[in-house]
Amino acid sequence: MLRVPIRSRLGNGVLGLLGVVYFVSATATLIYYIVTSWGAMSLTDNVLQMGLIAVAIGGLFFIAIARQNLMSSRAAAKSHSARDHQTAPATES
Repeated sequence: MLRVPIRSRLGNGVLGLLGVVYFVSATATLIYYIVTSWGAMSLTDNVLQMGLIAVAIGGLFFIAIARQNLMSSRAAAKSHSARDHQTAPATES
């Protein structure tokens, strides 16, 4: 998977939300478009439908990238907090 470095949780959340909006709206528009123009499709209709499919796939990529970044940041935070709670070694005086 393509690694896109977004370091903030808020940024990754927004990217995931944007992916959901893109996917849902493109899928709904595509379904409506196909249902309403089923018998009279031209080359232009096919190009527009391919564009909607590309937007839906792009939305899935946004969701996957945000999920991957959030999972890796959660794992990094977990390992970082585990290191913070370790006791320091005793020093000899």
